[in-house]
Amino acid sequence: MIIDETASLLRVLWGDRINEITIERIVIGIFFTGVKLSDGSGGVAYTPSADLHDFTCCHSMAIERPASVPLKGMAVREVLEQPGQSILSNLVKLVVMNALSSKFITTDRYHIVYDADALDLVDLKEAGRIGMVGAFIPFLKQFKAIPGIDLAIIEKRPDTLRGDEMRFFVPAEKAADVLPACDTAIITGASIANRTIDELLKYTKPGARVIVTGPTASILPDVFFENNVTAACGACVTKPDMALDMLAEGVGAFHLFDTCVRKMNVLKD
Repeated sequence: MIIDETASLLRVLWGDRINEITIERIVIGIFFTGVKLSDGSGGVAYTPSADLHDFTCCHSMAIERPASVPLKGMAVREVLEQPGQSILSNLVKLVVMNALSSKFITTDRYHIVYDADALDLVDLKEAGRIGMVGAFIPFLKQFKAIPGIDLAIIEKRPDTLRGDEMRFFVPAEKAADVLPACDTAIITGASIANRTIDELLKYTKPGARVIVTGPTASILPDVFFENNVTAACGACVTKPDMALDMLAEGVGAFHLFDTCVRKMNVLKD
């Protein structure tokens, strides 16, 4: 729903101009995937490496295109029309959507706070019960410093947590039991890439503060806002060529934000 409806919105906003845009370069890196389009815009998205390795059959790795057709030079219109039935094709579609969205995510259209972390937007004293989908280590360090914090970390992989952090652990299959009771929900943008975002948002309660965060959450936020999200905390690529060079060398988000990617928080008014 989120991906498909946002793709439809992008087609409307771009109109016939979308037929002229192609993929100039794409890098599927260890941590993040990046793209530069023929109009100069760039986008990044989380590479779900674990999921790719968990499903190593040819079908799950395939992109819906003839084997002889490279991604470089592919029309973005064709990418948007793909059903995204494999993990890899869904990733390519999403990173292209992030790049296409960048032209329209402006202060003229949205309330944007740049160069801030998602937690900078939250008064933790007023956060109530917090449900965090995905173990964001920098966030977790802040949460652990708060005495008596009411926190649930909904995570597929408990090995991402250490020692006393396990007291916050909730198995991913329990999300439907935990999120409806949370006053603040922080959801990893990786859930967009693995297409669990629709289900997770359905579990959030009306009136909750719902934050989708990570570079992957850089698509147009309109459909997010229609589905209970209050902030989409993503990123804008300021230097696409540099970003792709760094991703090709296995660089992670920390170094990207220092050089060629800017933090971007789009807030629902």
